[in-house]
Amino acid sequence: MTFFKTPPLMGHKESFLPLIANQAQRNQVLTGPAILVAAAVYQVVKKQMNGKCGSDFHSHLWKFFSKAEARDKMGRCVQYACRGLQGVIAHMAKDHWLGQWKTVIVEVQQTLAWARRTNRWGKELPHIPVLGEAIMSGDYLEAAQRTILITFLVQDHIYFLLKMGILKFEQYTAIEFHRRNLRFITVSHVFNFALSVRAIQRIRAKQEKGDPSVTGSAQALEKADADIKDNQIMMFRYVLTFVQMIHVSGVKQLDDWYVGLFGMISSAIDASKQW
Repeated sequence: MTFFKTPPLMGHKESFLPLIANQAQRNQVLTGPAILVAAAVYQVVKKQMNGKCGSDFHSHLWKFFSKAEARDKMGRCVQYACRGLQGVIAHMAKDHWLGQWKTVIVEVQQTLAWARRTNRWGKELPHIPVLGEAIMSGDYLEAAQRTILITFLVQDHIYFLLKMGILKFEQYTAIEFHRRNLRFITVSHVFNFALSVRAIQRIRAKQEKGDPSVTGSAQALEKADADIKDNQIMMFRYVLTFVQMIHVSGVKQLDDWYVGLFGMISSAIDASKQW
């Protein structure tokens, strides 16, 4: 009996230097190293031309993808792109070349959905103190939004446990419980929209009164205008996500192609905040 189950260096298909059966396998084995070599050559050329490897954009991109929230929103963008492609395929002829990719597209969408759901554990924690502050200050609109959002996130974890078979509910399958839970996040988007409207109204009311916090300087004016614009963008985003959720939850049957597009746009808006 040898120490290794399979040869680590060479002589086996899984070794560092595998036995090559044909050209297709050679290409498959060399794909990773070829990308590495191309990246290394690019950096060497860049060093010779500009005096340094990397770039400010590269550093910024790395910082962006280092954020869990940024990765989540980019994953969501691809997830909804897959949903949109499924909608496009549904409108095409059965023998269209894109149809053969439907199974792969569905698999990518579902895998990303579960990866994102796994990473949502604990995401309700920062909202709990805000809920307490809203209740104590009498801000019932904020309190209602946080209550619904926290409920959705907690029930999302329950859906995870149902899907894994750790929990079993007599009256609900995992998907039935999930679709019911999506109605909570749908309502949450309505409250988010209302909060954005209120934020804009408060800024404009301060501007009318000449409040120094929004009119006292050029910087204050610029910040107030930026806050109004940001809330307007988020209102647009909440309209898109509301439409998405009424479709995904099964409340109203819409078309995957434009629901997927809406999901990509709303995800891009969220990702831009992490950029």
